[in-house]
Amino acid sequence: MKAVRYHEFGEPDVLQFEDAPIPSIASDEVLIKVAATTFNPADAYIRMGYFKNLLPVEFPFIPGMDVSGVIEKKGDLVKGLKVGDEVFSLLEMNRNGGAAEYVAAKAVNVVIAPQSICLPDAASIPSGGLTAWQGLFEHGDLQQGQRVLITAAAGGVGSIATQLAKWKGAYVIGTSSERSFSKLKELGADQIINYKSEKIPYKLDEKVDLIFNLSPLSSDDVTSLLGLLKEGGTLVSALNPADENKAKEMGVNAIRMGVKRNAGQLSQIAELVNNYDIKPYITERVTLNQLASVHKKAGQTHGKVLILVNDKI
Repeated sequence: MKAVRYHEFGEPDVLQFEDAPIPSIASDEVLIKVAATTFNPADAYIRMGYFKNLLPVEFPFIPGMDVSGVIEKKGDLVKGLKVGDEVFSLLEMNRNGGAAEYVAAKAVNVVIAPQSICLPDAASIPSGGLTAWQGLFEHGDLQQGQRVLITAAAGGVGSIATQLAKWKGAYVIGTSSERSFSKLKELGADQIINYKSEKIPYKLDEKVDLIFNLSPLSSDDVTSLLGLLKEGGTLVSALNPADENKAKEMGVNAIRMGVKRNAGQLSQIAELVNNYDIKPYITERVTLNQLASVHKKAGQTHGKVLILVNDKI
């Protein structure tokens, strides 16, 4: 099969489009013929070796934690899935990923893809959807009628979080650059703050119940957001954490989260996509052999960059 692999940590130039063996599967796994994967900022951090102690990988390594495709083969212990099913999944970050024509995945993490969008586009959802779901509802306990501030609201996670918060019935305030204002309005944001030219505290007419930080702010800057919370409110950060001791002094909560694979939640998200409560925000589509060029633009993208592997499936 064709795959993008790297044989050592380093800059985007280590990514090689090359031949690789089709993976074998264990009894609890499925082999997926890949329709598409995505680029995530975490892919670049793993490639550079930033997580090598936390998430050790074996070389040569195939990136791509999101995947959509068709089940080509399944292990003897796999129940509830069959060959030919159109599926999507959040893969294990330190195992070979979706930037290949085939990938092996634990069946417990694989669910039926939404039918209301094309199969390649479904790859844009797992990591962003699960991060958004867990940040808002599992850690943030967002309720109908509450006010939530989402930083980087037009990003791959933020665009789904905005839609999920609106589906829940919350009042959504999002930060973004001006180029994403029209898209955020389309996604349902009630108020938009231009993070490049406006100070968030001056744009809020009242405090919020929840802050969901998706912006690469320093921990000091994330901590400075705590003052925007109502008493008992919560700040959830998917990136740098706020100071938990400072939060306790102020009578609020500070949580640093990392996304977890959860097939049940992913199935709920697929149902929302099928009901048109959530739409993927894909800003760019490239082919697998162009993945290195996408890595070179890390930090400059918005929305989700889709990596097409086989759009004929």
